Amino acid sequence: MFNPQNNYGIVKKRLRIAFISSCLPRRCGIATFTDSLSKALESNLGRNASFFIALNNIKEGYSYPPEVLFQIEQDKLADYRSAAALINSCNVDLVSLQHEFGLFGGPDGNYIVELLGNLTKPVVTTLHTVLTRPTPGQYKAFIEVAAFSQHLVVMNELALNILKDIYDIQEQKINLIYHGVPDIPYIDPLFYKHQLNLVDRQVILTFGFLSPNKGIELMIEALPPVAKKHPEALYIILGITHPVVKRHHGEEYRGMLEKMVKDYSLEKNVLFLDEFVDDFTLGTYLGAADIVACPYHSEEQITSGVLSNALGRGKAIISTPYHHAREALSGGRGRLVNFKDPSGLTEALLELLEDREMRDFMATQAFALGKEMSWSKVAREYIDLFEHTVDEASRKNFFLKKSYVHTLPPVNLQFLKTLTDETGIIQHTLYGVAYRSYGYATDDAARALVVCSEYHNLFRFDPVISLIEKYLAFIMHARQEDGWFANLMNFQLQFEDQEISQDTYGRSLWGLGTAIGLCQSEGQNLLAQEIFDQSLPLLDRLTYTRSMAYSALGLGAYLEQYPEAEKVREGLGLIAENLLSFFRQHASAEWPWFEPFFTYDNARLPQALLLAYRHFHREEYLQTALTSLDFLTSALFRKGFFDLVGNEGWFYKEREKAAFSQQPLDASALVDAYLLALTLSGKKEYLDLSYAAFQWFLGRNRLGKSLYFPESGACADGLDSHGVNKNKGAESTIAFLMALLALYRWELRDRFSSFLFNA
Repeated sequence: MFNPQNNYGIVKKRLRIAFISSCLPRRCGIATFTDSLSKALESNLGRNASFFIALNNIKEGYSYPPEVLFQIEQDKLADYRSAAALINSCNVDLVSLQHEFGLFGGPDGNYIVELLGNLTKPVVTTLHTVLTRPTPGQYKAFIEVAAFSQHLVVMNELALNILKDIYDIQEQKINLIYHGVPDIPYIDPLFYKHQLNLVDRQVILTFGFLSPNKGIELMIEALPPVAKKHPEALYIILGITHPVVKRHHGEEYRGMLEKMVKDYSLEKNVLFLDEFVDDFTLGTYLGAADIVACPYHSEEQITSGVLSNALGRGKAIISTPYHHAREALSGGRGRLVNFKDPSGLTEALLELLEDREMRDFMATQAFALGKEMSWSKVAREYIDLFEHTVDEASRKNFFLKKSYVHTLPPVNLQFLKTLTDETGIIQHTLYGVAYRSYGYATDDAARALVVCSEYHNLFRFDPVISLIEKYLAFIMHARQEDGWFANLMNFQLQFEDQEISQDTYGRSLWGLGTAIGLCQSEGQNLLAQEIFDQSLPLLDRLTYTRSMAYSALGLGAYLEQYPEAEKVREGLGLIAENLLSFFRQHASAEWPWFEPFFTYDNARLPQALLLAYRHFHREEYLQTALTSLDFLTSALFRKGFFDLVGNEGWFYKEREKAAFSQQPLDASALVDAYLLALTLSGKKEYLDLSYAAFQWFLGRNRLGKSLYFPESGACADGLDSHGVNKNKGAESTIAFLMALLALYRWELRDRFSSFLFNA
């Protein structure tokens, strides 16, 4: 239940709420929930406090009351933008979003993100579904909704824990408020049986929309032994067929159930009431029930209005162990039966029909919980949360910048997978076809490990774990006895004789550190730690700035997971001081940089100092990082686009900048550096620069041509004087993915946990 540190209790202002939901008369459980909640809020506030944005699942819409100010056609993206504009223009304090994947258009219901990303009002989202095994698309869509919500409401403890454990949502953002139930005193079923002329019957009730997922066929299959022993038993099935099911399959399910009743000769023991009833009629039938049955098939159901209402009326309940039931019916409040177990249902029905004392005990326990779920109590908790959210937004100078998330292409790992075999990732291609003669590079395996660790952490997509294992195994094989890492392996699987590469060392620490910081697999984490720790002592032998910077990225990622790792912390401090020394040696008022030249991966140098500032809070690190990053920007960002340093001559102090053979890794480094600068400094211009740097890949560059191929997920190797390079290698593709994932992380995770709420 909502319980902020300062519970406001009394409403301090004329709170006005915009609900985004399905709305009555649409026949939908969420529409009924929203109607009940808004009426309870009105009763508590003593006035009408709401208007509605209604979701339509049919083009002709519904005959709504005046409180519905706007209708969204579910699959029409433009309507979501228009709804946001309307809400922004209204005198409204807060948006209450009712979230269920199937309510909204787009892949996995992601059109709602377009609305949320355009709002200037704080949002509280009530979650009617919380999946324990989401697809990558569902995970992404859900995280986007969570990112744009100041608070999330769940209706039981299990959902709260799922949000923390599976979706990595901060606990202070999650609020437990029960599904509301009518405020009705307990009345013996006999009172209602008289009204329904059922005085001589023992009533078993299932109610709500009919669909194959309800499991009603199992109850009918369980009834013959019950009816034989208790001919007075009457199973009432109350409700219309779910509108979506009826649209696609007609009354096929109901027809099957009716045939089962006839085949089992249960006509006197089963009653179908094909009606969408009002609250009063539902209350009468629910009041008359001795037992409520919820034999649902789906374990994933996290919230059930049927179950909540049954608890509120103090009913003995038989249910399958779906998520909500498993929690709500603990402590003797009901009887759980295994999924798809008709004999178990028979046993439970006979037990409760024959043991009045047990049935009454369950009813008493259920009613005690139901009293905590009354709509009047639930409404007060929502009001407290809404007031808290509005106050919080006001105190923290709340604002929402329009999201860029829908400008980002989907993350496509296909080309990365194409280049990856059982050994590692092939370095080069010829016109996009793997060029096996060039073999493999530890540099690429390390950077691919960064990408896949980030991807898995963001989207929880398990199949990518196999890629992580391959890249980690390659790095393990590349590690030498002295702690350095061999880089180039030919296609005969032999490492070639080569000088020690400090960059390869740094990139390996970067990949390993990221895996340590983000990977959930204990085995992968332990292996990455072991390799990392064994190579850590070589840090003080680094002499190249980029090698230091790459290492710093790995050290910083390691410390995110293990902040108490003292040697790692000391290593990051050493690198920061060394980079600071380079800056002091070479910087001047005209050239505030670490070296007298720009070469490759330039933005990694200020990024490393920004990471050091995050861990040590030393102001000189921050100021040096921002000064050098701004200087790099002034050298590269011209005429509205980034004109990167070409590797055909680089850019030396007091010389002309090389224009061609611009490399993707430079754009990728800029994206990372700007996003970190944005988070640590709060300067909004860094967000625009990060997107401008990313758009270099998509054609916002000197040649006006895109380097990215969305069908395959490949990225060209660079911009040359004759156009886009025809080859597409591992380094360039990884660079693109790294930049894209950084922006997804910002939009989905960091956006609302950084300066926006610290202003």
